[in-house]
Amino acid sequence: MKAFSAALGSLALAASAVAQTPAPDGALPGEIVVMLQTGASVHDIARRHRLTVLDQFGQRPIWRLKQTLDNDTTRTLASLRRDSRIRFAEPNVIGQTPERRHLLVWAIGSGSGSWAAQWAPQALALPQAHQLSTGTGVRVAVLDSGADLAHPQLAGRWARDAAGRLLGRDFVDADADPSEGGSAGDAGWGHGTHVAGLVALAAPGATLLPARVLDASGRGNLWVVAEALMWALDPDGNPATDDGAHVVNLSLGTTRPTRLLNTAIELATCSDDDDNEDDDDYSDPGFDADRARCDLRGGAVVVAAAGNGGSGTELQYPAAEGAEGQLAIAATQADGRLAPFANRGTWVQLSAPGDQIVSTLPGGGWATWSGTSMAAPLAAGVAALVRARQPDWKAVDVTKRLQDRSVAGCGTSIRALHAHGAVADFVPPDPACR
Repeated sequence: MKAFSAALGSLALAASAVAQTPAPDGALPGEIVVMLQTGASVHDIARRHRLTVLDQFGQRPIWRLKQTLDNDTTRTLASLRRDSRIRFAEPNVIGQTPERRHLLVWAIGSGSGSWAAQWAPQALALPQAHQLSTGTGVRVAVLDSGADLAHPQLAGRWARDAAGRLLGRDFVDADADPSEGGSAGDAGWGHGTHVAGLVALAAPGATLLPARVLDASGRGNLWVVAEALMWALDPDGNPATDDGAHVVNLSLGTTRPTRLLNTAIELATCSDDDDNEDDDDYSDPGFDADRARCDLRGGAVVVAAAGNGGSGTELQYPAAEGAEGQLAIAATQADGRLAPFANRGTWVQLSAPGDQIVSTLPGGGWATWSGTSMAAPLAAGVAALVRARQPDWKAVDVTKRLQDRSVAGCGTSIRALHAHGAVADFVPPDPACR
């Protein structure tokens, strides 16, 4: 297991300061992602455009390439987009946690008592929902910075394979240990553990499927995110076996839309009905396993953080992809109003508690953090509660239930998640806003 640092005193304690200028979303130098027309040869294309083949996206006609010369990537992309054998070509974009983008930092302290007694469970009506469902039998994938696998609050909640081994992967270091990397001074340290603890709070009976896709700085490229998402849906590579995630949490994103992430989300939710271009054609034989999985299980619910720009115009992806079976989640405060840092707009479907939220920290500790990254896993946990009650539902059926049984938001058109209403299937009364 990767080592954890105990040097906690170096962390800032201001939990709600929002940076005015977000960190830019770049791309890995020289790396390009392409989707090919059926029958096209990636090696012929690589030779024609002076590229090296790095990787394939499973059996799908999607490839990661790299420039062999120090050429202008913009010019290479333009040349690839003129090639009729290519459906799309784009840079391999770097994503990050919303908290890293806008520098929301956190405070150390609290404990398991504060975790259970904080304002969020009551705001979501979780105690009432837990009388009907705890999420037993549902697997929730957490794609993040890894997790403290030995944390006392989480140790018994990790998914296992048929042989009893931990079911998890590290896509950053390419190994089977999805523990948090880095140390307490790193910008992304603790994020995944905090997120996992909130899924466990909302769905105490669900099992967690950890995948490390972000490094210690809280950043990761979208090829890795997409790979991890596909792995989480089918860890053993056999669509006939039910070993994958029923719900996926993505407390990460980028402000740059990409066809790769759009494709991965549609494959995860088993939705391909948006208005995107011809990359929505999944008839290529490379997608056979995806079609088989969708026919058998109807897709996983994907829950994504809407971002911390405090903006009505900033879009964060994958939350803004808009696929059926996916939810974009904003963050609320204890008074029921949207947190000032939360992105808002018609593309955001629901809100959940995300301000001053207590959860788990590597090394067996606890911390308070604010952000849409905290709201998303609470919503993912509620999705697990519903999925446990309705195991045969498609992903879109679950997201529709969560939206239909929500309550009015305070001072916003974005509706607020209500766990009891969603699980028990009733329309809850709207809150008395202060």
